[in-house]
Amino acid sequence: MLRCTALFVVCAGNEGREYVLRRILRRAVRYGSEKLKAREGFFNGLVNVVVRVMGDVFQELKEKEQHIREIITEEEASFGRTLLKGIERFKKDAKEVEDAQGKVISGQKAFVLWDTYGFPLDLTQLMAEERKLGVDVEGFNKAMDEARERSRSAQTKQAGGAIVMDADATSILHKKGVSATDDSYKYIWFQDHESSIKAIYTGSEFLESVTLGNEVGIVLQSTSFYAEQGGQIFDTGLLEGSFGSFEVRNVQIFGGFILHIGSLTGGTGKFSVGEKVVCKVDYERRKIIAPNHTCTHMLNFALREVLGDHIDQKGSIVLPEKLRFDFSHGKPVDAEALRKIEAIVNEQIKAELGVYAKEVSLADAKQINGLRAVFGEVYPDPVRVVAIGRNVEELVANPDNNEWLSLSTELCGGTHITNTKEAKAFALLSEEGIAKGIRRITAVTTDSAFKALELACSLEQEVEEASKEDGSALEKKVASLKSRVDAATIPAAKKADLRSKISVLQSQVRKLQKKIAEENTQKAVQVATEIAETAASEGKSFCISRVDVGLDAAAVREAVLKVLDRKGISIMVISIDESTNKAVVCAGVPDKSNKVKQLEVSEWLSNALGPLNGKCGRGKDGVATGQGKDASNVDEAMDVASKFADLKLR
Repeated sequence: MLRCTALFVVCAGNEGREYVLRRILRRAVRYGSEKLKAREGFFNGLVNVVVRVMGDVFQELKEKEQHIREIITEEEASFGRTLLKGIERFKKDAKEVEDAQGKVISGQKAFVLWDTYGFPLDLTQLMAEERKLGVDVEGFNKAMDEARERSRSAQTKQAGGAIVMDADATSILHKKGVSATDDSYKYIWFQDHESSIKAIYTGSEFLESVTLGNEVGIVLQSTSFYAEQGGQIFDTGLLEGSFGSFEVRNVQIFGGFILHIGSLTGGTGKFSVGEKVVCKVDYERRKIIAPNHTCTHMLNFALREVLGDHIDQKGSIVLPEKLRFDFSHGKPVDAEALRKIEAIVNEQIKAELGVYAKEVSLADAKQINGLRAVFGEVYPDPVRVVAIGRNVEELVANPDNNEWLSLSTELCGGTHITNTKEAKAFALLSEEGIAKGIRRITAVTTDSAFKALELACSLEQEVEEASKEDGSALEKKVASLKSRVDAATIPAAKKADLRSKISVLQSQVRKLQKKIAEENTQKAVQVATEIAETAASEGKSFCISRVDVGLDAAAVREAVLKVLDRKGISIMVISIDESTNKAVVCAGVPDKSNKVKQLEVSEWLSNALGPLNGKCGRGKDGVATGQGKDASNVDEAMDVASKFADLKLR
């Protein structure tokens, strides 16, 4: 339990120190549950004990007590859902080994326990050791590698089967004396760059030349194209030479070699190794990627400001159309916090802060107060520092300055805007959970952000106008607005506000519907009862009534039931809706005499529904309901119903 002091700096996860913590937690939960027979949820109850005993020494425990409890509670609940099934599976596997007089649980079985039931390998080893068994670790690692390879293959297939250079391919380039690509020119904007072709790769072999139409990857001596890395999408553009134009549709980096993937689109129809080319990056496309990347940094800063220092980046994707940011956090972020996060980024945009980047030594960079880096990421030395609002030289010269805590400063090799004003606006579109303790935010910038904000304002105005409506108009508008707001690309906080307002309107609609239903029932019962009284006074044993309650089947049925109960005669009630030209019909026959039994309710109703082009079920307890698709023949239907009942009851 002493290990819980680590919880104030890390959440349970699947990599690095986070995985170590998860293993410790799951060991404890399993031991307490199986060996100590502790009740479910016991582990998080020990937090206050540790805080009480060690809080004076480790002040962070007192400060983060609630946060620690939440992490343990969530992890305990998550593992608890599969713990018992996993233990049963382990016992079954272990018994099979023991029955076969074996000594080792196979790596594949250990992998299934990890993959399906969340048992870390060391937990399986511990449980096996308790039964004097071993675990095939090599087999486990092999099964793990095979699973990862299947995942990579699926991702490659999903990406369109892009050309990939493996270790053997990069080794061949080294043996040929080809140097790693110099990509320092990627930070120079709006300039063509001259280079030469050093290698042509098909995905399986290197060629000396290629003809028109074949997709290949080209390795250049140097390039101004940005290869996909650090979450930022690749550049696209053209390589032009005496051969014509080569369209670059994808750029990837493998072992320092940058591969420009595409095909020849025109010219002589052939190009070869050694030829000169001019790199022509599509800078207009990069201009809409860069704001997204810079705002990713500002978002990272804002998340820490609003949610706390426990926030760690878990991944990001920067595309032309949006940015996506994954981070560690144990629970959903509420609308108010999202609003604050979005506001902080927009405040930085409005402040027109300079965006500075400079390469410095890794040691110097790590000394900068407030510097953010991705845990587990391997950074080069020197490393590129991107700071928003202050020159990097200032940060390096005075690294301990507490002012830097109010800045967004990160290690990053991506391409950025030069001033935050170029981002124009920031709209945080969604926040969702993607894995245990991992949340994801999707956002847009520039014109896309303006469009999202404009749409939100437009929908808000419609909601305000709808609140002034009543009756069926309100019902239709609320239904339409709800579906449109749910599907709208608008800021998440604003969407939450609109959903809340629509919820209020839905409550009004429900109250209105209830009131209308009560009025319809009252009206239908009154009209049907009056008709039944008249029929009874004339000595008739049945009556047919037409009421005006639209397609309110409940009201029509209630009218039938009331007449059966009060008057004891057979009755049919019809109501139509002129806007849809449909009808709802209900019939009831009392079961009191042999004479009345001559009229079977579903047969009676079926005959009446004939002119209405409708149908009904068999009915129950002497009552049946049906619908007609053509209400224009309602008079004919009533006449048919009357003649049929008169014939049966005569």
